[in-house]
Amino acid sequence: MGSKKTYAGAVTDTKQRVSETVRRRSPAVRWVTPLAAGVLVALATAVVSVFYPLPVVLGTQPVPLFLALGLGAALAVIALQTEPAARKPRLGMSRRELAGLLAWWAGVLLATGILWYGTYKAWSALTLFIAIGLIVKILQVASHFESRVGFRIWMPFVAIILAFVALVGFGLVWGRTNLPPPIVAALDAYGPVEPSLTPPTRSAPDLSSINAQLQQSGDIDLGGMKTTKFTYVFHGSGVDVYLADIGFPAPRGSFGAENPPGWWGEVDGTSLRAGPKGTNFLVVAWDTTVADRFAAALTQELSS
Repeated sequence: MGSKKTYAGAVTDTKQRVSETVRRRSPAVRWVTPLAAGVLVALATAVVSVFYPLPVVLGTQPVPLFLALGLGAALAVIALQTEPAARKPRLGMSRRELAGLLAWWAGVLLATGILWYGTYKAWSALTLFIAIGLIVKILQVASHFESRVGFRIWMPFVAIILAFVALVGFGLVWGRTNLPPPIVAALDAYGPVEPSLTPPTRSAPDLSSINAQLQQSGDIDLGGMKTTKFTYVFHGSGVDVYLADIGFPAPRGSFGAENPPGWWGEVDGTSLRAGPKGTNFLVVAWDTTVADRFAAALTQELSS
């Protein structure tokens, strides 16, 4: 019995020493590890995006995606370094511990806001509602700074108002766009200033059936998508056709199309047209009827 008590006491002393070591860990070490994790995750995502259009598939701008994932990784490491008892507010918590917890939740809100800002697909609404819930959580944590202040029923309503004001203001100030980067790049390339092209890696579709003549071709990085651009002369004007390995993202405000199936849209007087799944083309033209003719010819050419 004596040896068992001695062993149990030794184990307890060891756990206490380990816990004390964690608490006394150098502040530099406690901050370097999350920082390194965040940088590594952001860089890894950026490297993957070079070979695969991950931001386009997820429907986000590249830089906000890298920042949000990097910040999220750093916050996850900080949470793992923190003792379980200090991860949620409780009675008897020091102001320093509460401030650290409040700062952590504010970081989560910042990462969510960055992701919301960079998202152009419909699921950005999900990040908006998550941000509202996080503001409610921050108010709940802040209410523990003074014991006389509790979680009031009006706080969620104030949080919702503040969330909408902050997020809408953030979007207005920084000019948030709802257009996918490949669409923005295609519209810019359709202007008077032609982008530089590299030798094409895809053969040009034969559109002689609609009397379209190939003018130029070449590869171009279109907002994170590796594409090949073909410019055709049709009725004296140019029409751009892009081919890629995946389908082009549809901008908000676009509509479903038939004959051939796909989507179409108009942005600032320029018509956009994509074809059925698997064809992976985008037509940029000055008129919707012209874009439809090119889409029909491309679908027949690429499906044969």
